[in-house]
Amino acid sequence: MTAEPILFSEKIRVIENHGALLEDLKAVEAVREQVKNGDILIAKEVFQPSLIHRIKEYLAGVGRNSFPNYKPIEMGCPNFHRINYWDERSYVKGCFHQFVFFPWNQDVFNFFELMKEVYYMKNLLSHNPKQRFMQNVPEDGCVRRLSFQFYPKGMGGMNKHRDPVDYHQLIVPSLVMSKKGKEFLHGGLYVESKNGQKICLDDRADIGDVIYFNAQIPHGVERIDPDAELDWISFQGRWTLLFAINKITANTAIANSVDLESHGANP
Repeated sequence: MTAEPILFSEKIRVIENHGALLEDLKAVEAVREQVKNGDILIAKEVFQPSLIHRIKEYLAGVGRNSFPNYKPIEMGCPNFHRINYWDERSYVKGCFHQFVFFPWNQDVFNFFELMKEVYYMKNLLSHNPKQRFMQNVPEDGCVRRLSFQFYPKGMGGMNKHRDPVDYHQLIVPSLVMSKKGKEFLHGGLYVESKNGQKICLDDRADIGDVIYFNAQIPHGVERIDPDAELDWISFQGRWTLLFAINKITANTAIANSVDLESHGANP
């Protein structure tokens, strides 16, 4: 299925009670139409900042004390972390440290149980049954994947791109894990408006909020504090979590993300 390109409608809506919305299917239908039309949704206080602080400390420890390594998305794949330094092999060029978790692996936080309501909302807003893709094995060529991403000061960023919309998703929710103005000063997640203006969503959200928007809206991560010295080991910069449902490597039915820029480390 090929989705028509969508642009940001310039409407940002707030969800004050994520749990209550999840239980109101008529309200979910209305929100789905808003997302299809290009509105941005910010669900407030879905997770506690204290929990997010503990997760960041844990992941930073993993990142400092073990070698990064990439693994393809296949059944039985181990959890892993990797450095992406404007890798030319990537569908979308970016600079970040990624920590990836799959539902068939156990972890100390029991992440997939902890985060399941966001996946429920992702499914419902994507016009899928609530329980679709919620098993611990691939379903219809896709699997849940949690992708924590750390964007270091001085170089962290991601090119403007569109993500695929198909039977597996309409949206890719993201969890705000760093506060702009405190943990970093410049850059962050943005969407592109109809007149080409970059609207920074990190200016509008707080730690613990979840951001929902149509995956076809052009979006990216503006360079994080570009004048700072790059230091991967300090883990100073911007953290986020993407609640992904990805195709497994053998699935060729779903398109790939599309990079809308040509530059990488030295634009």
